[in-house]
Amino acid sequence: MKRRSRLIVGALILTVALMVVGAFGVSRISSSDEIDTAADSDVISPDVVAASAGPPAATLEGLIDQLQTRLEAIPEDHVSWSTLGIAYVQQAKVTADPSLYARAEGALDESLEVEPDDNFLAYAGLSSLASARHDFVAGKDYAEQGLEINGFSPILFGALSDAEVQLGNYDAAEAAIDQMILLSPDTSSYSRSSYLAELRGDIPTATSQMQAALDGAATPTDRAFALTILGDLAFNAGNAGDALTLYNRAQEEAPQDTASLAGKARAEAALGQTRTALDHYAELVERSPEPSFLISYGELLESLGMTEEAEQQYAIVETVQTLFEANGVESDAAPVLFFADHAEPQRALREAERAVAVRPFIAMHDAHAWALYANGRYDEALAASERAMELGTPNALFHFHAGMIHLALGDDDQARTELTTALEINPHFDPLDAPLAAATLAELGDGG
Repeated sequence: MKRRSRLIVGALILTVALMVVGAFGVSRISSSDEIDTAADSDVISPDVVAASAGPPAATLEGLIDQLQTRLEAIPEDHVSWSTLGIAYVQQAKVTADPSLYARAEGALDESLEVEPDDNFLAYAGLSSLASARHDFVAGKDYAEQGLEINGFSPILFGALSDAEVQLGNYDAAEAAIDQMILLSPDTSSYSRSSYLAELRGDIPTATSQMQAALDGAATPTDRAFALTILGDLAFNAGNAGDALTLYNRAQEEAPQDTASLAGKARAEAALGQTRTALDHYAELVERSPEPSFLISYGELLESLGMTEEAEQQYAIVETVQTLFEANGVESDAAPVLFFADHAEPQRALREAERAVAVRPFIAMHDAHAWALYANGRYDEALAASERAMELGTPNALFHFHAGMIHLALGDDDQARTELTTALEINPHFDPLDAPLAAATLAELGDGG
């Protein structure tokens, strides 16, 4: 999977006031076939809002300023410290600035210093922070500690389900989501249920659950989030035109939303609206230089023969990835695939082996398979690819990787099957790999 968390990268929720949240985002397979932590919407209850703030803030930056002002006056307010920590996690995602994770950690630690016992919200924040850094073992542990304090918190069940998914514990994730839906049948819980259905290949259920999430969305941010996920589902199924309509609707709801802008650019490129797509990608990476966005932009440029411009984006990827690593963010699928595709196979494999050992999620198995392939270890690559597809997820990039691995092993028939499947799922799944799949199939012929 390349490029984006669809995410989705996190979202804020406005209830009575602007509430934090994206910190508890669902990690989804994006239309660009990357895994992203895209926020769904977790709501902190109105009583928490009332306890931590005055009149509602209108933006994330406003909420942070409001909380900082309150804490200067009332430094013993542990709820505001926790909320500030979660807001910093969200801001880090929105801006692709991982240095904010240290501020989040400091705020959450301060919250626990003030109230070390009855403080489930701090553990929810610590879970979101750990997951943002791709430490899902810690994310699960913190969520479980929070649930020991408050066993009826939908936020904590959401955080637990997110960690369980990334740890490959899909049945445990489903159990946590079921509890979340019982406690709070809303945009946040339905979007998680949708994601699990998507992973298991049940796209009709995934779509209906996201429609339920949209129907229950109370704010423009929530509606933009749900519309973006619906757009991704449409794009991943090869319906770029429908996807673009949904992304445009999301942009109308929340013009500053980066996830829907990324989807919009991707769909425009698939529909041949190349100049517009490039303009939107340039706007996107200016707003949020997140590695998967930079990679998507670079690969579109490369597919158009704009090699020098593509290399400029790839150079930024290296810089940003170094910044992420320096701030404790573990590798995910996007950088592994990037290194494998851009002449750094050994680095790709090192990153993949470390990541898949602690995060045995299907996207990491696929990235591991591709890194093994790039290093000529085809039998091992095939085994990893099979693990990536064990849930039956209809992911075009997974099938493309499997096809190329089979081809390297001399199994032309299975290579033909996998590459055909990839293009049937989504003929525009990647600006570089989709044309390569089509060209490879043409070389293979019909096998007759």
